[in-house]
Amino acid sequence: MSLRTVSVQVGQPTDRPTAEGPLRTAMVKDRVAGPIQLGTRALEGDGCANLKYHGHEDQASCVYPAEHFPRLAEALSLPPFPHGAFGDNFTVTGGDEQSVRVGEVYRVGTALVEVTKPREPCSTLNAVWGCAQLAAQIGRRGWTGWYLRVLEPGTVQEGDAWTLERAAAEGAPSIAEVWQSKRGGS
Repeated sequence: MSLRTVSVQVGQPTDRPTAEGPLRTAMVKDRVAGPIQLGTRALEGDGCANLKYHGHEDQASCVYPAEHFPRLAEALSLPPFPHGAFGDNFTVTGGDEQSVRVGEVYRVGTALVEVTKPREPCSTLNAVWGCAQLAAQIGRRGWTGWYLRVLEPGTVQEGDAWTLERAAAEGAPSIAEVWQSKRGGS
C-alpha cells in the first residue's frame, strides 16, 4: 500500500439549500492550493456545524479514497462528485478501507497522524446531494473513509506521500472490518 494525497480540502459551515430547506453544514469542502497547517483538531480554516458528532480529537480530519467518487456517482446515476464532497479533508489514492488499519501511524507532510475509525455516513450526505440513497450506498459498500487523530501538528499539501511510521497492533482490524462489525457483519 502506498497512500498519497490527491487533494486537501477545508470548509466552514454555511447554509446549503436542500429539498427540506436550508441546512447548516460544512460537509462540502473546497480544495486548498499549497501547504496548509494541520492542527490537533482540524486543518487551518476547516470547521464543523455539528460539534456533537464532529470535530473531536479522534476525528480531527477525514480521509476518503478518490476511487470511490466515480464509482458512487455511476452506481447512483449522478454527476461526478468533486473531492471534498463528503466532508473529506484528504482525498487519497493507494489505499482504502480494506488496507488501512486502526492504529496505524503515518507521517504526512510534517504532521504525524493516527488512523482511528471509519467515518459514519449520515443523512446530511443525502440532504446536501439530493439523493436519498447516498449514505445507504456508502454504508452498504463499506466506502466510508476514515478519521485521523493528529499526534504531531504540521504542514500538509496535495501530493504528500503517507509514510507508515508505526504499524497497527497485532490483530488490529482494518477500517472495513470495524465498519462490518458495527453494522452487525452484514
